Order: sequence, then structure tokens, then C-alpha cells
Amino acid sequence: MKTTLKVNLFKLHFNVIVVLLVVKLLFSYLLVRLSYFQRHLKGNSESYNFLGVPTELSNSIEYLLLPVLILFVFFYRKWAKFSVRIILFLVIMAVLNIITGLINDVSFLGSLTFTLKIFSPILLFCSLVIYHNKTDLDLKKLLIRFFKLCIFLTIIAIFQFNPTFNRLTNYLPVYFDSIHTHNYILVSIFIGVSYFIYRNNKSYQLILFFAISFAFLLIGYNVRTALIMYLIYIIAMLFLVSDLFKYLLVKLAIFVPLFIILGFFVKSEVDLTEVSSGRTTMYADKVEQLSTYNLKDWLFGRGYGSDLIYTDVWWWDKKGAHSDFITFVVENGVIYLLIFIVLFMYLISLTKKINIIYTITILSALFSGIISNGVLVRPLANYVLFMVLAYIYIDIKQRQNLNYQH
Repeated sequence: MKTTLKVNLFKLHFNVIVVLLVVKLLFSYLLVRLSYFQRHLKGNSESYNFLGVPTELSNSIEYLLLPVLILFVFFYRKWAKFSVRIILFLVIMAVLNIITGLINDVSFLGSLTFTLKIFSPILLFCSLVIYHNKTDLDLKKLLIRFFKLCIFLTIIAIFQFNPTFNRLTNYLPVYFDSIHTHNYILVSIFIGVSYFIYRNNKSYQLILFFAISFAFLLIGYNVRTALIMYLIYIIAMLFLVSDLFKYLLVKLAIFVPLFIILGFFVKSEVDLTEVSSGRTTMYADKVEQLSTYNLKDWLFGRGYGSDLIYTDVWWWDKKGAHSDFITFVVENGVIYLLIFIVLFMYLISLTKKINIIYTITILSALFSGIISNGVLVRPLANYVLFMVLAYIYIDIKQRQNLNYQH
């Protein structure tokens, strides 16, 4: 009787996590904001909030989801022993945040913002591995259900919501929070679907899928950071499945130095500020800002919100560095950034033997944070990404165990 009760509580706990994730996704459309140039239109919260729920409901769910995830991982950690180290990383980074907050007199919750955003999806990863190890759950079925839900909601948005305005151009409407978050969710789904195709040894179908999905993201939304993340993953996958691509990649590598040299000659003809959407100007301003830092500032940062500044490009509002790595240094210090990097190197090492697909998925996500406010600080998208990573991780471990037995 006690055993049955424990099992039922375990499953109930996990089902609460799943339900909260579904609710978070479902009501994320209320977070979508119209740009200044779309002020004549009605926003989603005004036109489609039929239930009259708070606009910030999707974000507020996080205050329930995070403690539920922490408790699940803590109570059932023996089913995924690596989760103990994940919790240790969480504690260390949270303590650093608290120190930074105290030094700079910043609010407690504000100080913890990035750490909580980063760790919630990682704790979901741990939870999925725990649930699989304890119950032998077929994670693929759960993943496909979430994919179907996200695709269905994306279709609703395309036919019902306002177009998205990005870099002075109209693109397809989005459902999930913002155009960047929406695209990172789609990239995560495409990575998951492509892995299913890859495991079925369908090389030509995989190449066709990459071509169609990449074209859809490019034409439909043109969010460059999400496209770059996906492109890094595509290149790694094509390298695995196509000998022709390996040959072409080697040939391309020969000409890369020539392209770089050519770039030095033509760079004066290119407006880097415009091409980078103001990033180069912001990075220069960040160098100037960091030059004023003393040793304490370099170690622990200047606290939550110190990254937001005015620039000549974004003169109408304060903006962040457009690089999570720079933001971490500015607000939280070098120690925090180093531990953040070590955390993701640890996640990569979980497979023991380096797996290209699992590794490149994590590295491409990290790269999105180098050049922008990437997927890793967008919990809504990052939940979907880490669900995919959990499935890939479990599949890798199962194949490793099967090879070991033989």
C-alpha cells in the first residue's frame, strides 16, 4: 500500500510539472507586444483574452513551476545522480547573485533573475531523466505531444493574430511571448524532429526537412540569432550523414582565409552598425562601461539592471548588451560567467563519450547567448529545448548500454 502511494505521488508530482508547462505555453500569447509602428492595432491581451486571465499569467506560472521542479529533483535525485551536482551549481550561482545584490543594494529577486531563468529548464531536463529512469517512460511520446501542441498554437497565430514587426518589416504572427522566443521554440522542435528522422536512417528526408524548415524560419520570421543556432546544428548533422557535405565543407574551409582577406578590403563599404542591428555600437559602449570597473566589480558585477544603457543607436530607451555573456560579466561578474560555462561543460560531459549531436545542440544554444539574448535566458523556449536534449541524452545512454551489453 505504501509503495503504491509513493508511486502515485511520484506520478502526480510529475503530472503537475507537465500541466504547468502546458498552461505556460497556452497563455504565452498574451505576452506578445505590439511595436510602436503597430500602435493602431489591438494586441492579443485586448482582443483574445476571453477568460479574462492576468496578462502575465504565463510568466507567473514560473513561481509555481520552479519550486515544483526543485522539489521533484531533490526528492527523487537518486534516479539521476548527476542532478545532485546540478543543484550544487544552482546553489553556488544563487549565492553569488545574493553577494552581488548585497554589494550593490539590489533587490533579492532581481539578483536571482538570470540564475532562475537558466536553471528552471535544466531542472526539467533532470526531472525527465528521473521519470524515465524510474518508470521507463517513452519520452518520445511526451515530446511529440508537446510538439503537436506548439505547432497547433503556431498555426492558430499565423491565421488569427497580428503580424510581427521585426527590423522595420512585417513577418508572420507569433504565439509564444515574442518573435525571438517563438523562433527558438520552433528551432528546438525542428531539432527534435530532425533527430527522429536521423535515428530512422532517412538521410535524404533529413536534408529535405532541413531545407524546408530553414526556409520557413528565414522567410517567415528572419530572426538571425535563431537561424544561426539552427544552422550550426544543421551543419553538424549534415557532416554526420553526408559524405558529399564533408567533401564540400573541406573545400569551403580552404577558401575561408580568402573570404576573410576579402572582408578586410570591403569592410569600409559595409555599415556594420546597421548589419549588426546596433550590436557593434553597443559592444563598444560595453567596453567603455567595463573599463570603469574596479576589481570588485569585475568579480561580482554591478547588479541587476546595470547592463541597461542608452546608446546612439537605441536612443529612445535603455537596452542591454545583446550578449548574455557580456550581460553576465556586467551584472554578475566574471566568477558567475565562468561557473555558467562550467555548468554547460558539465552537461555536455554527462554522455561520458562526446556525442556530436547532443554536444552541438548545447554549444549552438550557448553561441546564441554570445551574439544575442539567446535561448538560455528565455525559459519558455528553453523548456522545449531541454525536453529535446533530455530525449537525445536518454537515447544516447540507452544505445551506450546496449553496446556495452553486447
